[in-house]
Amino acid sequence: SVQNFLNVAGTGFTAWQNDSHEPHKPFAYHSTELPMYDRNLRQLSSKITANCVVGHIRATGYMPGTTNIITIPNVHPFQFENTNVVLAHNGGLANFDEMKFEIANRCNKYFKLQVQGNTDSEWIYALLMSKLPQIGRSYNSSELADATLETLSEIKEIREKIGINTHSAANLIVSDGKSLIATCFTYDFGCYEGLINQAILSPEMHSVWYSIGNKFGCFDGQWTMGTAEGCQPTSMVLASEPLTKDFSTWVELQKYTMLVVDRVDDIINMSTREIDF
Repeated sequence: SVQNFLNVAGTGFTAWQNDSHEPHKPFAYHSTELPMYDRNLRQLSSKITANCVVGHIRATGYMPGTTNIITIPNVHPFQFENTNVVLAHNGGLANFDEMKFEIANRCNKYFKLQVQGNTDSEWIYALLMSKLPQIGRSYNSSELADATLETLSEIKEIREKIGINTHSAANLIVSDGKSLIATCFTYDFGCYEGLINQAILSPEMHSVWYSIGNKFGCFDGQWTMGTAEGCQPTSMVLASEPLTKDFSTWVELQKYTMLVVDRVDDIINMSTREIDF
């Protein structure tokens, strides 16, 4: 709808390019302007040939006990100093203002002091970074996946401690340019007590879809994921919904599941973990 099209509270992306200067350090772009009218974004994206990109379009919506402010520090993806791990979040934690100080108490001081915005998402990121071993080093996909699961589990513990049981989506994307973690997860699915405008709430959980093949592009006038016969997959696009008219190349990630993606010798390797707490 036009309302959703214009309901943009910030756009950002992080991109890693192997042949750039200091390739372990990603490009970063954050803006509160409408992306379709931003010529800086258009020109920047036309010059980057990234091997990994995490992008996010932020929209504000009502959640009880939360404050929505449109400002650049609240734009995803989040990245703290001395790390190349970034996080983007699709969803929202109900009654976050009641949880914030409990989450902060469980965060490493180094990351806690780097929080600049007021979003639940940035505090989720601070908690996740606090779960990773040894500040400043590289991590493998298993370590990123373990930290993500521990973060979701600890937030569940905090919600139970405070007595929060309102529907709260926590679809997370975590990446360091080499590995990518995606979760399709919601706390207390279907419990909308305390939420207003329930008519606009989808009865479905926030979704995660992916398309895997050899090259995403425009083929025969249609955007799709191209595949080369007999070749292993080398490319992957992951989004909250299919991005092309043809859904046949897209797979929906099962609910309460984590997707773990690695690129090894330019080949995409995937595995899944159940989120069962």
